[in-house]
Amino acid sequence: MPRLRRIPALLCGLAAALALAGCSVGLVDGAKPTSSPRPDSTSRAEVQGGAASQPPSPAPVTDPPVTMPGGPDRAAVIAAATRTVRCDGEYSLMDDALVVRVEGACDRIIVNASGSQLVADDVGIVEVIGNSNVVLTGAVQKVLVNGEANVVHWRGATPTVSDIGSTNTLTAG
Repeated sequence: MPRLRRIPALLCGLAAALALAGCSVGLVDGAKPTSSPRPDSTSRAEVQGGAASQPPSPAPVTDPPVTMPGGPDRAAVIAAATRTVRCDGEYSLMDDALVVRVEGACDRIIVNASGSQLVADDVGIVEVIGNSNVVLTGAVQKVLVNGEANVVHWRGATPTVSDIGSTNTLTAG
């Protein structure tokens, strides 16, 4: 009788091992993303009797702003804004994939999102936490960025900058 109780457990373990057999793990260097096909992709196609097909590329979270020689086009991002807010000291954007226009001078703007775009006037401190965000400001005193592939563009003098991440673009113009 004890052997019969082990069979369901063994079958569950075998099913889990088979399900995980096609999984792979890869590391991506932030400065140079790479992609390689899974080693078993052609063998599956051969077993199924069809041609190997490439998995679809993931779609970007948002479309990037229109760029010009002097940097991102503020007018294009403002025109694409789906939300306009008035700043009363501090503004926090916590939603992914939004385009926001922040009007008025701000002491601090915090972008804790991914794939969002924000256009603001003059700001004391800009903090960006996340990936693939675009922040366009007027004059700014301090920029703190923690993430990957963010763009922060300001007008005027160069602020104090702290960039903890990779492939971020921090520019004046």
